[in-house]
Amino acid sequence: MLTMNLTDFYFLIFFSIVLILYYLAPRKLQWGVILVGSIAFCLAGDHPVLALYPVLSSVLIYAMARLIVRFDGYSIKRRACLVTGIVALIVILVILKYLRFAVGLVNEDASESLSGLLVPLGLSYYTFTLISYLTDVYNGIAVPETNLLRFMAFGMYAPTLVSGPILQYRLVSQSFYAEHEFDPEAVARGMQRMLWGFFKKLVIAERLGVIVATVYDDPLTYSGRYVWLAVVCFTIQLYADFSGLMDIVLGLSQCLGIRLPENFDMPFFSRSIAELWRRWHMTLGVWFKEYVFYPLLRSRVHTALQNRLSDGKDKKAKKRAKRISTYIAMLVLWFTIGLWHGANMTFVIGSGLLQWVYIVLEETLDEPFKKLWERMGVNPANRLLEAVRIIRTFLLFALSMAFFRASSVGDAVTLLGCGFKSVASGTVIGALISGFSEQGMRIMNDVSVLGLTYADIIIAIVSLIILFAVDVYKNRTKSDIRDAIATRPVVLRFIIWFALLFYVILLGRYGPGYSAAEFIYQGF
Repeated sequence: MLTMNLTDFYFLIFFSIVLILYYLAPRKLQWGVILVGSIAFCLAGDHPVLALYPVLSSVLIYAMARLIVRFDGYSIKRRACLVTGIVALIVILVILKYLRFAVGLVNEDASESLSGLLVPLGLSYYTFTLISYLTDVYNGIAVPETNLLRFMAFGMYAPTLVSGPILQYRLVSQSFYAEHEFDPEAVARGMQRMLWGFFKKLVIAERLGVIVATVYDDPLTYSGRYVWLAVVCFTIQLYADFSGLMDIVLGLSQCLGIRLPENFDMPFFSRSIAELWRRWHMTLGVWFKEYVFYPLLRSRVHTALQNRLSDGKDKKAKKRAKRISTYIAMLVLWFTIGLWHGANMTFVIGSGLLQWVYIVLEETLDEPFKKLWERMGVNPANRLLEAVRIIRTFLLFALSMAFFRASSVGDAVTLLGCGFKSVASGTVIGALISGFSEQGMRIMNDVSVLGLTYADIIIAIVSLIILFAVDVYKNRTKSDIRDAIATRPVVLRFIIWFALLFYVILLGRYGPGYSAAEFIYQGF
């Protein structure tokens, strides 16, 4: 479904109107402005009727939650309400998002007949948000909302429908429903964060996307070093695009006085894939841990499997059985995460099964490597090894994202095959060794062949340096760059933010004749 893009000029006008009305309205009714704005946002799409999905889903979950609190303890009626709500949401999700995929595995022609199914904006995001709310109410860790319209304002909060973050009611409800007075500083800080998101999306992600699209659409022509350039560029593009979107969503929410959970924490400074996923799409990871993985570990099936794998009272056997059964549970987890990203095996492999393989290998090899470093007298925490781990983690993640970006598993295999052939022949290695010699300069010049002008290349490089510097600062200080800028003299602050504003206005890829691509995570 198409709707107003968060980088569109029309959306900025729309948000400005909502912001003004929000602070003009009586504070007790500010949530009403959010609800009306969210409905209007959904109706702005090509198929306004799809707005019924989040509306009816919110009404259903509200009703089930209200019924749950009427019954005492953990009665059958309470459980029936929980199951009814969750199953209804999952059925809608499966029919609209995965039915064609499932049918296509059996009959490709039948799958084509389902291509006309329309998917509402934010289907996966509001579905998971509502499931977590109902589950938390059932478990007694969230107080249910008694006003249907107030709950709908939360259940279909427009900014999060685009690409999240996935909300947990018990964590955000206090901020969401609080009476917010107009705070110029909070609005300014929110707009600063939105501007940083526009910088990531319009200046960096859109430029890198040109290189990525050129190579991924024709890997046989643009093989060798082009492949690795595209693989790395897509990983950075995905980060700039998705984290940029989160900056916009969290920034505009801050303008409204609403605090949403962070979704990124400098993931490319991670030393392992497991750590990277604790810092990438964080709300998705938390959701799957709390509502899928941990219940799976506590289930009778998992306990029975662990007992079957163990051997009597042998402690080593029990430890091994626990590890193996946990890995099997993790396999289910990562398959589900991959499937959440999209109804295609590219997502199941790229953002699911490969991540499971990586993490299992990391945990399996962790102890042997510790012993190896000990025998060699090497401090495993030294800076060189830390840097190697960070680079290794990034490259492994980039390889998996090749499947994520490719249109099919076959295309991904073809693309990576072309890349590995160049490594085997020494083409890429020779280019790296030669640095900025003739071969190294060829790589720089090749970028212009992939659809960017030399000016675009310079802008992209400078912008990436700025992005990297800001992330390094945040990773080292564990503080927001806005806090550091806020301590500077007023004149310097204005110079910094207006410089970034004009940088985005003048160098962002948008405007007449250009339509910014939808956010990469918008359809998930």
